Amino acid sequence: MGDWASILEKRSKYFIGIYILSYYALIICFKDEKELILLGGNGFQVIAPFVSGIFIIKQFFHLKKEKIRYYWLLTAVATFSYGVGMVIFRYNFTFFPNIHSTNLSDLFWYISIIFYIFALVFVQSLTKNISKTVQYIFDIIIVMIVVSSISWHFVIAPILDSAKEFGFMYTVVSVGYPIAILVMLFALLSLYYMSQSVLPKKVFIINVIAFSILLFANMDYLYLTMNNLYLSGSYIDPLWPLSMLLFGLASVYNKKDGKVLVESETEQKRNSGKIIDFITIKLMLPYLSVITIFIFMIFQGNLAINSLVIGSIASTLLIIIRQILTLVQNSELIFETKELNRELEIKVQQRTKEIIEKNQELEESIRKIEYIAYHDSLTSLTNRRYFEEKIESAIQETNQLNSRFAIMFIDLDRFKFINDTLGHHTGDLLLVSVSNLLKNIVGKENVVSRQGGDEFMILVRNTTKEEAERLAEQIINELQKPISINGNELFITSSIGISLYPDHGSSLNSLIKRADTSMYSAKEQGKNRYQTFNVSMDDHITLKVNLENGLRKAIELNEMSIAYQPKLELLSNEIIGVEALLRWKHSEYGNISPSTFIPLAEETGLILKLGDWVLREACLQLKKWEDEGVEHLGVSVNVSTIQFLQKDFVEKVEAILKDTLADPVYLELEITESSTMDTELVISKLKKLKQLGIKISIDDFGSGYSSLSHIKNLPIDILKIDKSFINDIENDHSNQAIVSTILALATNLNLKTIAEGVENERQYQILKEKGCDQIQGYYISKPVPVAEVSKLMHFKVTNV
Repeated sequence: MGDWASILEKRSKYFIGIYILSYYALIICFKDEKELILLGGNGFQVIAPFVSGIFIIKQFFHLKKEKIRYYWLLTAVATFSYGVGMVIFRYNFTFFPNIHSTNLSDLFWYISIIFYIFALVFVQSLTKNISKTVQYIFDIIIVMIVVSSISWHFVIAPILDSAKEFGFMYTVVSVGYPIAILVMLFALLSLYYMSQSVLPKKVFIINVIAFSILLFANMDYLYLTMNNLYLSGSYIDPLWPLSMLLFGLASVYNKKDGKVLVESETEQKRNSGKIIDFITIKLMLPYLSVITIFIFMIFQGNLAINSLVIGSIASTLLIIIRQILTLVQNSELIFETKELNRELEIKVQQRTKEIIEKNQELEESIRKIEYIAYHDSLTSLTNRRYFEEKIESAIQETNQLNSRFAIMFIDLDRFKFINDTLGHHTGDLLLVSVSNLLKNIVGKENVVSRQGGDEFMILVRNTTKEEAERLAEQIINELQKPISINGNELFITSSIGISLYPDHGSSLNSLIKRADTSMYSAKEQGKNRYQTFNVSMDDHITLKVNLENGLRKAIELNEMSIAYQPKLELLSNEIIGVEALLRWKHSEYGNISPSTFIPLAEETGLILKLGDWVLREACLQLKKWEDEGVEHLGVSVNVSTIQFLQKDFVEKVEAILKDTLADPVYLELEITESSTMDTELVISKLKKLKQLGIKISIDDFGSGYSSLSHIKNLPIDILKIDKSFINDIENDHSNQAIVSTILALATNLNLKTIAEGVENERQYQILKEKGCDQIQGYYISKPVPVAEVSKLMHFKVTNV
């Protein structure tokens, strides 16, 4: 679009240049051919205003919504009116060259002038400033009176005296042209130097040039006509079409789409390069005009009433009125300035208030961010970041005071079980209660921090090993008391690891690591206790890390296997099933005890992967035995609490049965008492498993927290009596009584019973006498590889 506008500008300039040069070429080359010059001149004179008018009217239609479009409409009407007047004039001049009188051409030319003036006044009105528009009109009138008076006295009057032969009206009309055009030229210049404009400067410049050329042509024509010197083909003839074409060219340069172009006076001064341009042209010209006419009046030496005296009086009165209007305008401006200042002060006050409020909000936000950065959102205890910074400070302070401090690493035992069974909301409330207890125990001089999950850390300043251990003992005693949450009493214990500075490390990381190591050592010793760090723990933790890493790859490395321990039915004295037990033979450490790697798997979450693998392998073996003709041999598989509480556990079991084609009638899943705490969830899962045909047994019954009312509601098949009650049953009457009670309970609930851990014949005899259904243990057989199971199928107790 920009490229096309540039091309149009160039082509328009070329057209005007060729057009005018062609006219002059006609005049020069055919100066003796009067008729040819007359006819050619008619064409050049008539075509120019209509071409220009077409360009101008296009601007009116291009600017569809802007008010400035009406400026171009008025200018187009003026140009077309000029063209019509020129057609009439050239006709009369061609056919009636010797008649000097006014005619229709003068009417259309004056209409043209009036519309030009309307166009300029309309542009001024778009500034939305009435007082400035009135002042502008006064300036025009003052200058017009002065110029008219001087022109009348020195130019027009002498011409009129010598031109009576042409007729008074003809002479007045002729003289009116330069005066009117001079007024328009001044108006255009005044508009050009205004602080606001709706037209680009190039448009004004071209219009100024056009009016100047038109003024010069008319003045020269008037002089030549009055002195009978004008002939067709004069050098001034091309100036009229040139001025018209320049008006059209101005419309081509209008690219601002009627948007007001605001330019401050300072910018005008900077752009013009002259400080006095704006003041001289816009403000001083009316005063200079009045001074000029007074000078002419004084130097004429004649005080008779004439055009100079009348013009002086009229212009002076107008200057006075103009000054009054200026004072009114200034008063209005002062009032507006005060109002603007008052509004500005109000806005400044409001803005200041807003800034103060924003600053307060920002400061509050910063405080909140700092609090969030250093505190746990749930318990409001300090977090790990804050705790570590305090340890760094404590190291520096302790070095200066030559003292010691202790770090305690606390982990809540059984918290995960409570969280999984009673829900995260209850778990969160429990953590808040524990946090409050810890803060009350350690006091404000020490720092309690939550590290995440159920882990807490305490910085005990200026202490000894004995004082730190006494504080740890106090914490353990307080936390093992029942904690009331939503009307329910919850029981938890804690394991605490202790490290001291500088005994167990000189850096933040080493102290925290060794407190953590000590805490895990306390857990391995049975939980609900504290342990202070000693050097041997580093070796232990290294072994634990190596085992964990090995456990992650044990299945892929083929280090895992399943051993099967047979179950003997006491009534038939036959092997009726086996329990699948996971075994691990590490490539470096050899056989790893299940009591070592099972808790590690549960701690790391690897128990899920291992549990799924054991269940799949057991089902594959069950199907294999079925294909080999081994009948009525059941397989029981242990299911950890974490594994059982998975949302998709039932679906996983169903998928494994489908994949392996194992008969679910011979599959038994052993779950612990702790897995059954959430009765509603457990019953739903157990019913789905029972619908598949799977048997359910409660493993290690009697060692957990199940009540009789709880057990009777569970859809289970078997109770497995914990081996702690079988140990020394032959000598411990209390154990015999407990076993008898469990057996009676199972009978009343129509449940089968299995006693595990049977080691000798006496235990076998007692259990058989009391009516136990099945037994398993080393008295029958230790767990054996799958290849040896077939040898046990015909096992009989012969010495009964």
